[in-house]
Amino acid sequence: MKRKTLNKLMAASIAAVMTVGMTGCGGNDAPADQAGNTDQAGSTDQTESTDQAGTDQADAEQAETPEDDGTPEVRIDPNTGEPFDLGGMEIIIADWWTGDPEDPKTDFQAAEREYHEWLQETYNFTMVQKNYAGWGWGEGSIGEAFVQAATSGNDENIIYTLTNSAATAADVSQGLMYDISKLDGDVIDLSQEKWTKNGEIYSWAIGDAVYCFYTGASEPRGGLYFNKAVLKDAGVDPESIYDMQANGTWTWDAWVDIMEKVQRDTDNDGQDDVYGCVQNNGGMVYQCVRSNGGALVSKTASGEYELTADSDAVKEGLHFAIDTVTNNYFLNYSNEDGSNWEDYKTLFMSGKAAFMYDDAYCAYEGGWLTGQNPVEVNGVTLDQKLDFGYVMFPKGPKASDYVTNKSNNPVCMPASYSDDKARLLMFAYDVWTDDVPGYEGYYSLLDNLYGGMADTRSVDETIEMMATRGVDDLHAIVPNFDVNTNFLWAIGVGSDVDAILEQNIPAWQTAVDEFNASLK
Repeated sequence: MKRKTLNKLMAASIAAVMTVGMTGCGGNDAPADQAGNTDQAGSTDQTESTDQAGTDQADAEQAETPEDDGTPEVRIDPNTGEPFDLGGMEIIIADWWTGDPEDPKTDFQAAEREYHEWLQETYNFTMVQKNYAGWGWGEGSIGEAFVQAATSGNDENIIYTLTNSAATAADVSQGLMYDISKLDGDVIDLSQEKWTKNGEIYSWAIGDAVYCFYTGASEPRGGLYFNKAVLKDAGVDPESIYDMQANGTWTWDAWVDIMEKVQRDTDNDGQDDVYGCVQNNGGMVYQCVRSNGGALVSKTASGEYELTADSDAVKEGLHFAIDTVTNNYFLNYSNEDGSNWEDYKTLFMSGKAAFMYDDAYCAYEGGWLTGQNPVEVNGVTLDQKLDFGYVMFPKGPKASDYVTNKSNNPVCMPASYSDDKARLLMFAYDVWTDDVPGYEGYYSLLDNLYGGMADTRSVDETIEMMATRGVDDLHAIVPNFDVNTNFLWAIGVGSDVDAILEQNIPAWQTAVDEFNASLK
């Protein structure tokens, strides 16, 4: 949507607001062109009556724009029967990373800014997202600021962005967060896709109560990259992988079949020169667990956490990761001290392996995988262009669909806020996060993704799936639950999967038990 189009829509909506008697929604601060339109509609200098003038103006506007012209709908407060009026509230969405506002770089960003300006003028509030405190829960952190607000009765108009951590889970259980389900059906509709598609309102819920939220699609995370040149050299059509993903046949077995074809000795020296896969090993290993419907820690309906590391889904995922993939098709590059852990990037880009497990951000515009900005890894500069594709990780036999890992930052309000304050803040947040007119369903990362992923099927198909198929790694929020040192970093080529898993279970069970006790 171009700027002048949205300006026209904004002006039409402001005029509509004024005709139903809204006060305090811009007043004398309305832009001159909007004030002019309003004055003309009510002028006594017209040759016809005011009513007729208004009818003529409406007819003209209808003739000028389509029936569904994308004009933002003005929300009516059911308590007053008038459009919402926030009384000049100054609202902060607090985080630890947002810097000063920058000029829009895309048409979407320009339209979004103008839409936000329209919202603020229409509903009489201001909102800004900014770096409010530091990351985490220590001194000077966003977590500390939230706890102080929740326990001191702080009366500021702040919506807090927190970390995906044990401290956040503890705050939920200790009653420090406002239950936004009380506002469902009033100022928010939690059945809307923007609230449900990422699953965050369920991740932090206890029973029917909803304490944390996040709107829109989750950021895409872990999946499988493939080197198209390597696949073609082995007689594999890269497009066939997307086709399998689309029709539901992209499975562990299908992946292994392709790696079997790709991995070969190209110079007849008795040693493989091209391998099936290479990756930062721990990430791939746990993705095999996720992709089979497994999880080290799960949560019951009552909100308690339970250790599920010894489930069949977890064990099957681990055995596939090590016994099948790592022992047979993995280009093992690690040295004794692990200092060259990033070498998988160089090896994949140089065609030593067909597949690589990693996160989507590697291929954002300017990412290390795109070759757009030279990146140095252990003395090797990665500046080459690579023809690559990207798909969801294949699904295991116990999984119903493809999944990726989810890592959203939960958003919440202190429980100390009054119902009236919470109601207005959530109304503002709701409209603020609505689709920008003319960009309905638009994913704000698309410009970035298309700028880095030359293969549009990666974006149109894979990223589309990732946005709604993220799963929580609940073990990550349990204090003292070490999944790395003695597990993911210790498991590798030739490992005894069952023995390593059993060695970790007692410490993990203790961590889960202590966490549950602390939440009570």
